[in-house]
Amino acid sequence: MVGSAAFLLDKMQTVYVNLSEINEPQTKVMRFVMQWVKTEKTPVPYMEIINAMRAEGIIDPTTIYAIKILLLKGYIRRGVDPSGKNGNRSSYVQLRSI
Repeated sequence: MVGSAAFLLDKMQTVYVNLSEINEPQTKVMRFVMQWVKTEKTPVPYMEIINAMRAEGIIDPTTIYAIKILLLKGYIRRGVDPSGKNGNRSSYVQLRSI
């Protein structure tokens, strides 16, 4: 049995996956989130991200999709604003840097 296990290990190939691969709109969202958190010290309100990306020339559906993918990949997460300024609205905080 030991010999067959060693044979299987020799035949296995390592598949490398780039987990940090994000596209340009996602990178812009991440940079905005990082800057916001540094300056404001609060989670970023959803509409602030949308408005900032509009100013960058990125359309709303692309921004919404970028936020969704960043959530799935673990770069950002939904947050709670402790100041209560945003009520129950969605806001986001950074988990990993780019």
